[in-house]
Amino acid sequence: MNMILTNDEREALLPLLTEQQRTFIQEHVKRGKKTVFANQMAIDKGIILPESASIDEIEMLLDEWILEDYIDNGIVNPETPCECGRPLRYQYIVKHKSTNEQRRFGITHFEEHTEIPGKIVNAIKKGFTTIDYEMDELLKKIEQNWTLEEVISYIPSEIVLPADISDHLENNVPLLERQIKRLRPLINEFLSQKELKRPRVKEIPAIIDSTKTDNYKNESNQFAFEFELFEDTKDHSPVNEKKKLLPVTNNLSVSTKDKVLHHLKTISSIRIICELLIKNHIVADQRYITGKPKIYPMVCIYLESLVNQNVVYLEEVNGTEDRKYRFKR
Repeated sequence: MNMILTNDEREALLPLLTEQQRTFIQEHVKRGKKTVFANQMAIDKGIILPESASIDEIEMLLDEWILEDYIDNGIVNPETPCECGRPLRYQYIVKHKSTNEQRRFGITHFEEHTEIPGKIVNAIKKGFTTIDYEMDELLKKIEQNWTLEEVISYIPSEIVLPADISDHLENNVPLLERQIKRLRPLINEFLSQKELKRPRVKEIPAIIDSTKTDNYKNESNQFAFEFELFEDTKDHSPVNEKKKLLPVTNNLSVSTKDKVLHHLKTISSIRIICELLIKNHIVADQRYITGKPKIYPMVCIYLESLVNQNVVYLEEVNGTEDRKYRFKR
């Protein structure tokens, strides 16, 4: 649902919102734009992150510019000017993490005031527009009295919903189409797993090197995740690209395991944890052809061993993109 509203149309729909809905949508826009900004800055460093990564987690990987705040005054306001002196309705406040330098400006002066490369600025602006479209989508759905039952007739009461989806439902705000597309397969997977009474991991004993797996001694306990486990090759042409299936092993050093557990106290995303291990030079920056760190499956297998020991639990699976674990309380 790609809604595009004018400013007047948006203003006309705002009175339909409860105070709770209005606050939530305003925060959604602010958080969404901060996430877009941080994601593009990460991409500029060669880091590709899953959609589910939170803004706080992404910003842990950055040392340069972050979007500190986004202000929508509702009207052009001389109290929130651009650094060139022009009064703004929408003011963007960015901060350099290393120097704490802060800049305030409108959307047209991003590149001029931050020296961020033009292609990244353009991607940020495009992402901001997408967030505005999402706000329009939510406003139109509220106007149309949208209900979840219209699109998904059954949600198991036992399923653990992703945090962003739960937040929408708890604040009586419709889901975005992109969230609905994520939710349907999650429900289908949950029902399938429940029926078969088996774990979320696939049993593929043939690709496990049991001699290097310290927590899975029996063949029946060997497994692999649905990762992109392929060796990169020099020939990347569509026809001739060759891929070699690689073994998945839990071959982490004790110090690496300690760092994983340290990060897990505050971070659930394994992709973010892996990027932090690389950033802090705990492990080498080795990646699959998709950009995913090669340490990722090893960290997941290690944490699965702790699931079996009842130390952590698997909170969420985002396809092959990411997995989230948390300590049990």
